[in-house]
Amino acid sequence: MFILINLLGNASTQAHTLPAGFSRVQVASGISKPTVMAFTPDGRILVAQQDGILRVIKNGKLLSTPFMQLPVTSNGERGLIGLTLDPNFASNQYLYVYYTVRGTPRNRISRFTAKGDVVVPGSEVVVLNLDPLSSANNHNGGAMHFGKDGKLYVAIGENANPAQSQDLNTYHGKLLRINPNGSIPAGNPYTTGSAQKKRIWASGLRNPYTFAVQPGTGRIFVNDVGQVTWEEINDASAGGKNFGWPVKEGFSTDPAYANPVFAYPHGSEDGTGCAITGGVFFNPITTNYPAAYQGRYFFQDLCSKWINVLDLSSPTPIRQPFATNLGDYALGITVGTDGNLYYLERSTSAVYKIIYTTNAAPRIEQQPANLTVAAGQPATFKVTATGTAPLTYQWQKNGVNISGATAATYTIASTKAADAGNYRVVVANAAGKATSNAASLKVTAFNNRPVAVINYPTETFRYRGGDVIRFIGDATDTEDGTLPASAFTWFVDFHHDTHHHDGPAIADGVKSGSFVIPTSGEVSANVWYRLYAVVKDAGGLTDTIYRDIHPYRSTISLTTQPAGLKLTLDGQPVNTPIAVNSVEGIMRNIGPVNSQTLNGKTYVFEKWLHGGSANQTISTPKDNVTYTAVYREAVSSALLEAENAVVSGVQVSNDHAGYTGTGFANYLQESNDYIEWTVSVPTAGTYNLSFRYALVGSSRHLRLQVNNANLASELEFPETGQWTSWSNKEINISLTAGSNTIRLTATGTSGPNLDHLVVSPNSSAPAQASTKETVATEPVLQVYPNPANSYLKVRIPFTSEQKYTVQLYNNQGKLVHQNLSVKPVLGQNTLLLPTANLPVGLYIVKILQGKTSLSKVFFIRR
Repeated sequence: MFILINLLGNASTQAHTLPAGFSRVQVASGISKPTVMAFTPDGRILVAQQDGILRVIKNGKLLSTPFMQLPVTSNGERGLIGLTLDPNFASNQYLYVYYTVRGTPRNRISRFTAKGDVVVPGSEVVVLNLDPLSSANNHNGGAMHFGKDGKLYVAIGENANPAQSQDLNTYHGKLLRINPNGSIPAGNPYTTGSAQKKRIWASGLRNPYTFAVQPGTGRIFVNDVGQVTWEEINDASAGGKNFGWPVKEGFSTDPAYANPVFAYPHGSEDGTGCAITGGVFFNPITTNYPAAYQGRYFFQDLCSKWINVLDLSSPTPIRQPFATNLGDYALGITVGTDGNLYYLERSTSAVYKIIYTTNAAPRIEQQPANLTVAAGQPATFKVTATGTAPLTYQWQKNGVNISGATAATYTIASTKAADAGNYRVVVANAAGKATSNAASLKVTAFNNRPVAVINYPTETFRYRGGDVIRFIGDATDTEDGTLPASAFTWFVDFHHDTHHHDGPAIADGVKSGSFVIPTSGEVSANVWYRLYAVVKDAGGLTDTIYRDIHPYRSTISLTTQPAGLKLTLDGQPVNTPIAVNSVEGIMRNIGPVNSQTLNGKTYVFEKWLHGGSANQTISTPKDNVTYTAVYREAVSSALLEAENAVVSGVQVSNDHAGYTGTGFANYLQESNDYIEWTVSVPTAGTYNLSFRYALVGSSRHLRLQVNNANLASELEFPETGQWTSWSNKEINISLTAGSNTIRLTATGTSGPNLDHLVVSPNSSAPAQASTKETVATEPVLQVYPNPANSYLKVRIPFTSEQKYTVQLYNNQGKLVHQNLSVKPVLGQNTLLLPTANLPVGLYIVKILQGKTSLSKVFFIRR
């Protein structure tokens, strides 16, 4: 059994350390699960509680009447988690909050109006409803600030679905930039597409729980909580950046992703940690801090109990320690209107500030508090003082020195009636002394502490994702007997590695109940739930006990054929073979990494041996399992010149310009002339045939045979206008692994001049065995350079001003780039498509205008 102090985060017994002249002072306590705070221009502090209550600290006191109370869902990391004031708050009294709507699985941004220390009833204006949430209750983000430009910036987590961070059609995993009314402002990086996309300022974020805007410059640093390796501080001052999650964490050499300004690794020492939960630029209007701190960036970690500072004066920021051995679960560091640093501490339900003093003589900064305890219970008085070190302390009772009471705290381990009285402390140094206010100690009649028990679940109980966990408890008290259900408070913490999160919400005032283990969210196997029961007797004494509930685990192994290729697990690329422990019943996401090279060969994903789509969600089974992905060697496009093919009755000529190779094939007879190519492909599948040709006069038809089978009896080749105007005729067909023959035979209309045939893999469309082929007619689509490197130019003469769409597909048929509703000009148009961030391989560019569909195969090589 553990008393309540053990419940509150196992606070460090080591004294906190700060630079000379700095001290930590508690501003207010009694704030349940604080999440974020904001300062009004007149110095009041608004502090949000996760349960939806917004509190007010005024003149150093926590007001008993809340500013407002919102109906929220507060399990896990949901609840009232974002707060910022309008830049014109002094005149319009507007404040903005980010909260999880009760009964509806989504977060919302709303504006409220203040009137003094309370909200104006009915003043809520919904600014923006965010995308629906999954069953995972973590990675919500929630930070909000106004930028220098007057726009509202909002940080949103990926809701434990890493793939969403790279999806520009969802808010999850992004930093948004919106007008104060939620509309889309001018100047955002994406001007076309979905409403979500047009509100996005930056992408590739995991859980940007906090961010900061630098006063004056408007520079934006986003603090992104990492998974297993790095905590990041990212510069999002310019729009359109992709910070890479889940493809990368920390620094990367991939130019497609922006690197952090600074990142620190996971660990337990100063400068390492588990989660970055606060950061702020130090640029107050006035402060008494040393001038060296102006313009620096202070940041904090949830687990390691430190505050560090970045010196940004050089191109490479320099990390320096600032404070260590602070309380557990600190977050939300900010700068107050008085020029001091402030932060929240969930383990003590308090707000703290860090002050700087230069006084030589001692000064009491935090007075001891009055206490009322039952006989036999401990009592502790404490004081915070500043002044030139060393400071000495002498506690007194009723004005008389207490022997041995010479520290900043004084504890009576077991109080007696005779201990009642007034206590104060005299703090002294060489420059003088200061005496604290007197604090009273009242000792009530002896009262035995109640004894609580958890009968179920038992110590050996194990869980799986999706399980319903029943709990049963009881409690007795010497004076009160068996305690009623109303004496019970229950709650659950979800432990992960070295820290914990709020678990599922459960009812108070009961002796039994249940809660459900979610199936999504944290995917680490190093997790468990801690169920707490807190009971209180009639005299106010409590007993707190807990029961740890550990999971069933199994091993998921990922392999490939051939061995050694990469896959994705929960959105992150992993090298195979790999075996990971996983909690049974927890959903995991597996998928391929397309177009990867191994031993000089390029491979593309073909299938999973167990079946299913390429990217799929699996529930961790009860038994160990292996998932094997099958890759096939990628086929490069084969360009087969007509003059090198087997021909019958066809003449090789070179009297019309624009051909490739050494010439082209000219059909002479109306019937039976043919051209036959032989092509070898490593795997069976769907391939695209692109015949380059020129033709004057009416359309001509050829019979298409593949491996002696008729696929199109009259494949139409429309005229191109001139014998020097070359176009492309395309059709998708099935080829078998190995050698294949492709023959075009004249059937009564002779044939066009044929320059070459390009055979390329095309899994984006089904094979066709009729004349319903994909046709590229006038205007003629041209691409260059081919192969491309960092860009591709697409040239097309438009005969209509109808808007068109540009699409780019990889060799797996996946859409990798799209421009919608582009307005052309009549005549020749040249489009420039950036390809620097695309991997090497074969691609197809398509132009869609009305019923016209044009496509062209090209390569990216470096």
